[in-house]
Amino acid sequence: MKIAINRIEVAKYKRRINTLELEKKELEEIIKDGLFKEFIKKINEPLELERLRNENKKLRKKIKDLKKEME
Repeated sequence: MKIAINRIEVAKYKRRINTLELEKKELEEIIKDGLFKEFIKKINEPLELERLRNENKKLRKKIKDLKKEME
């Protein structure tokens, strides 16, 4: 009787362990996806900054030219 109960308990624990392992793998994948997306964002950040700097430079030049025209 005790052996049967122990086997049932062992089976329950094995199922629980398998469930937890699957959840752990899912969480790892979610974290990897998030880190990858963040990495890609960081790679593109310098390109975006450079684009904004160039746009800002052009706009300042345009403002300067327009002020000269108004004089």
